[in-house]
Amino acid sequence: MSVHLHVTLEVKAAGLPAFCEVMGEAVEILEERGWMLAGAFVQRTGRLNTVIDLWRLDDMNHFDTGLKAFLAHPRFAAIKAVLDETVISETIVFADEAPYAR
Repeated sequence: MSVHLHVTLEVKAAGLPAFCEVMGEAVEILEERGWMLAGAFVQRTGRLNTVIDLWRLDDMNHFDTGLKAFLAHPRFAAIKAVLDETVISETIVFADEAPYAR
């Protein structure tokens, strides 16, 4: 049974293009570790420049092992520098599929 990881990121308006570019690289690295990006969205209404990423993980341990591998990746420092410059806040939520999910 998989676990879903819902990440909400508030991004600086001027930083959205750089954020999206570096996240493309981060996604590749994390997917190499078995994480699956089920969806990535930029809000049109509500708080603008809010990004929602929905990941599918094998289990709760998969979060920890994937994150450790990401931290050890040679490109992590460069990716983190861009994220530190562009992200205002990040909220991480773990969720299970609802019984009515298809």
